[in-house]
Amino acid sequence: MRDQNEVWQNNLYLQEEMLLDRAVEILGESDALEAYKYLLTEKEKIKCQSSQLYNYLYCLSAVAGKKEDALAWLKEAIEEKGFWYRPEVFDDSDLESLRSEAIFQKCRKLSEERFLRESAKAKTICTWKSVKSRKLALVLHGNQQNIGMCRAHWDGMSDQGYQVEYVQSGIVDSYNLYRWDEEAPIRLDKVIEEIQWDKYDSRVLCGFSAGCNEILKSIKCAKIKCEGIVLVSPWIPVIETGMDELLEFMKDNSIWIEVICGKKDDDCMTLAERFAEAAKEKGVQVSTRWIDGLGHQYPNCFLSCAGIGSGKV
Repeated sequence: MRDQNEVWQNNLYLQEEMLLDRAVEILGESDALEAYKYLLTEKEKIKCQSSQLYNYLYCLSAVAGKKEDALAWLKEAIEEKGFWYRPEVFDDSDLESLRSEAIFQKCRKLSEERFLRESAKAKTICTWKSVKSRKLALVLHGNQQNIGMCRAHWDGMSDQGYQVEYVQSGIVDSYNLYRWDEEAPIRLDKVIEEIQWDKYDSRVLCGFSAGCNEILKSIKCAKIKCEGIVLVSPWIPVIETGMDELLEFMKDNSIWIEVICGKKDDDCMTLAERFAEAAKEKGVQVSTRWIDGLGHQYPNCFLSCAGIGSGKV
């Protein structure tokens, strides 16, 4: 049974995720001002407001022409909350109207100092401690995410008999958020070397967005063997080169594939379809779910789909 504190924390992550996703939808449907007004109205419902929420607040208010609001949110995030962001965040064109302001420059300097300090000590983390089941699901987050955000979506696989464990990248993005780097050395294979991978009857690698790319990169380059992979909203530029080699290995080792992606996910849908079609042509067992109206996000209750984690969606 899952710890109640973890369930409570998972719900907090989901609440904020849904709030931010809705703000993005409003931005697309209307404009930055309406999206900003929505966040102002709804944000108090989030008990633990993250650095990501503040990023939305100061960016949207800046684009909406509310310069003083934007500077106030930025000041609160950096000076009062102690948050920080990767340096590229401050080059965002959304913040152009703030660049000449002293408070912007001060916040940028403080943030970069914290970023460099945290980058120097960050390391890849895996939650695995021991074998607790015959089935293992190893989950990788997407960019600008963390283990906690993953738990909110994947912990439910434990109800299907899986021991669910998580890998968190050692590359920092912003306060309590991490990312995968396409050019960085493979990390997943090092994690697998340190756990009792071969003691499980079923091993499933699961990922969201850039976490999917890390999975495919590791299978391709490190020849990681598993029973299956589950890719949600997969951002997978790794398939641009050497996809035949990757799929040949997956076919030879009977690795099944599940791909779940929103039809409105402009960043990922094209490559996801291409990968799934190539896998079918190669003779790899692959199942797909293309979801109407969904952008780059998790579908609602996606684990309740029949066969999730079994290659039979």
